[in-house]
Amino acid sequence: MKKTYLILITLLIVILFILTHPSVSMQAAGNGLLLWYEQILPALLPLAILSNLMVYSNYMQIVTKYLYPLTKRIVPTSRNGCFAFLGGMLFGFPMGSKISADLVAGNKISQKEGEILSICFNQLSPVFVSGYLLTNILAMPQLTLPSYAALYLPPLLYGICRLRRLKTEDVKNSASDFHLDFGIVDAGIMNGFESLTKLGGYIILFSIFAALLHTYNTGAPLLNVICTGIVEVTTGISCLNEADLPPECVYPLAIFFASFGGLCGFAQTCSMTAECSFSRTRYLLCRLAFAAASCALSFLFLLIYRL
Repeated sequence: MKKTYLILITLLIVILFILTHPSVSMQAAGNGLLLWYEQILPALLPLAILSNLMVYSNYMQIVTKYLYPLTKRIVPTSRNGCFAFLGGMLFGFPMGSKISADLVAGNKISQKEGEILSICFNQLSPVFVSGYLLTNILAMPQLTLPSYAALYLPPLLYGICRLRRLKTEDVKNSASDFHLDFGIVDAGIMNGFESLTKLGGYIILFSIFAALLHTYNTGAPLLNVICTGIVEVTTGISCLNEADLPPECVYPLAIFFASFGGLCGFAQTCSMTAECSFSRTRYLLCRLAFAAASCALSFLFLLIYRL
């Protein structure tokens, strides 16, 4: 009951903010829409469609046949699960959770393995980290490799430990059943557009909520940046340069935001995995733990780099 009232109060506050600050709300919604249209949609839609086609047509089996003998030496997934591991690492958030959910829905991996893969290999892509975060925002491209280690090492180690205790096996092995027709292509395209449209809606809503924080919390800039980064990762990272903070704070905070993914990212992941009944509480707690570990590692790497 308390949760219901809390959600209702939050919705009413956001509605009241939109009605009383229409220009700020429209600008925030426009910024969120531009972010989705100019960066998220062209970057993720082709990957979403192609990953759908790989899973629906079973051509994924050919890829995993040759890659699984290599990946299993690092991450002990099932053969089908290695596709979610590779997709999550290469394609980035939120494709990792989507691929894991698609494999579970297609009865190709178990739900327990899918949940572990969705938690651990649903990080921001290396391209986003090196290009947008380190080069465009922080102007620290020299910290690319330490940033990769700080971001990807904690979830990788946790995933390896969890998967070793879990006896992974392919629920369904239909390697010879390859089939691709226009029905599958149409389904893959529509599923990709539906998923990315949902992401756009979440980005717009959380952008407005971040604008609300900026409007009413003007006396504590550091707290404002932290709250904004926890709500929406891209907006929070972009605000770091405006907060006039020392590099010793800016870099670890940026890595924390990137590792956690923001509440907006949490909502997007819940949307992607809604049909699989993954534990939302476990996902949120694990991502907070990953973010804390990544923040500590980034601070250590920054000190080492400056020696």
